[in-house]
Amino acid sequence: MKNELDIAIVGGGVSGVYSAWRLQQHEGKEKRIALFEYSDRIGGRLYSKKLPGLPNVVAELGGMRFIPSDHVMVNALVNDLNLKTQNFPMGSSLPMYPDSKDPAVKDIKAGSENNLFYLRGQYFRYRDFAQCPDKIPYKLNASERGYGPEDLQVKVMNLICPGFADMSLCEQMKVKVFGKEIWKYGFWNLLERVLSNEAYLFMKEAGGYDANVANASAVTQLPATEYSDDTEFLTLTDGFQALPLTLCAQFKALKSCLAEDEKVQMNKRLVKINYLNDPDYRYELIFQSTCTDQYGKTIDDVTVTEQEIVKAKQLILAMPRRSLELIESEFFADPWLKENIPSVLIQKALKMFMAYEQPWWRSLGLVAGRSVTDLPIRQTYYMGTECDQAGGLPNTNSLLMASYNDIGSIPYWKGLESGELYSGYTPSYGCEGYTPKEIVPKSQCQITTGMVEAAHRQIEALHEQKELAMPYSAIYQDWGDAPYGGGWHEWKANYRLDEIMCRMRHPVEKEKIYIIGEAYSYEQGWVEGALNTAESTLEEFFDLPTPCWLKQQHNYLPVDCNKACNEKIEKKQPNACSKTLDEVTKFAYEGINHEYQ
Repeated sequence: MKNELDIAIVGGGVSGVYSAWRLQQHEGKEKRIALFEYSDRIGGRLYSKKLPGLPNVVAELGGMRFIPSDHVMVNALVNDLNLKTQNFPMGSSLPMYPDSKDPAVKDIKAGSENNLFYLRGQYFRYRDFAQCPDKIPYKLNASERGYGPEDLQVKVMNLICPGFADMSLCEQMKVKVFGKEIWKYGFWNLLERVLSNEAYLFMKEAGGYDANVANASAVTQLPATEYSDDTEFLTLTDGFQALPLTLCAQFKALKSCLAEDEKVQMNKRLVKINYLNDPDYRYELIFQSTCTDQYGKTIDDVTVTEQEIVKAKQLILAMPRRSLELIESEFFADPWLKENIPSVLIQKALKMFMAYEQPWWRSLGLVAGRSVTDLPIRQTYYMGTECDQAGGLPNTNSLLMASYNDIGSIPYWKGLESGELYSGYTPSYGCEGYTPKEIVPKSQCQITTGMVEAAHRQIEALHEQKELAMPYSAIYQDWGDAPYGGGWHEWKANYRLDEIMCRMRHPVEKEKIYIIGEAYSYEQGWVEGALNTAESTLEEFFDLPTPCWLKQQHNYLPVDCNKACNEKIEKKQPNACSKTLDEVTKFAYEGINHEYQ
């Protein structure tokens, strides 16, 4: 029967299509496996677009990069699929001192040192955190000066628990500070004990992300410095969405018991899960048909009155927290699941891109990476110029991520969503063949004139410029809308995340329903988290072998799910060694030296 499946997978994001691809490879000849997606688009929160005049520069409306040294699953999978990668630079590769006579100095690359900060009405460069701390417009204590926001976070970590980042998660969960386990603290609650309020505001505003110092679990927040401007990132040349799109295409192409159009069913919203007494098919899945308009916005299709019913033996829910909460089912009434679905915060996020005819920021020494401000745009990224790209066209059309913001500034932009849509204009070069109505692409969140004008004013302020030419095109995405709820998730304080991330994959023992994705992973906000929860579920509960392309030994989760962290209490402090203390002291010397340079 068409509507009888061995395995139903709901969610067309990266964890869902990855699971479908892996299961089809190993069990697809014998089992009926199908994927259901709410919208008309595969990718979930990976969403890559190209604006007119910029065929070789990608606007990443969702996830945009990975860390090859840390994200083992992503790196190995990308290589196996032969997806082309390129650097995601956080600064310029050009020499800092091109005219220097000193060979040692002449070879120094600019990196992120010249990237701009505009905070509390003051302008300074990234290098000023260390070299000119007097320029930093915060009344910091003497012990808080001379550090950038990421380094200040490391200083806090070393003060509270030296070597905390090098501990295993089980070891971290046992750490006690100020009389109780650290997992019972929100990060903000912990910071206020060891930092001045000025230093907290500095970390929040200069760090670029409100979420970095939000009151999420101190266990995951305290060592989280992956957003440093010195981090080496990679991205996919054709856009990060190419990863789920490639997986989905290969899933559909593999031999199957189902027809290709039955394997991937788009515009289907899972409304309800019923338990059946059927000895073969335990689950009745009720789907509402949706429709996606010309702008990419998906809503229930009211013209289709009959809901589609699918029976399944096993069910994988590859969905964020908010999407799970919208499903009606006895399954979610399970006491443990009901208590722990809210164990993660849903963090709002918004991105806005603008296309300019010239990379005017190059005259300010800005090439790549980001500038940060306390204005509502919060972070601006310099994404690239067409003629700079491999195989790029001979024009200077350039892409700016005008705003990347989260949590606090989201309401500002929501207030500008209604009104006249931005029409842009046809640039001098690169848009031959486009009609004036096509210059501003249609998207799920159609950008308004009010949003563009406000962002443009703030960009002028951030860069201390007057009367910059308006962008010829623009686009934005708000991830707070249904069905996502937010851009990423973070663990809440007072939850045993070590136990929850293990059990959430198979939360109700007697049922064959599984939950995967970034939300309840250890690498929240990253594709790595989505893949790790997916692969660990497939190997543990579906008996799939480890992928041959994953050449190195890899722990998908930071704990042994068959052994509770609190089973054995170590008498030996894991970080108690002179090497750890020496590293902490050397780090302190760097801060002290900054004061005397």
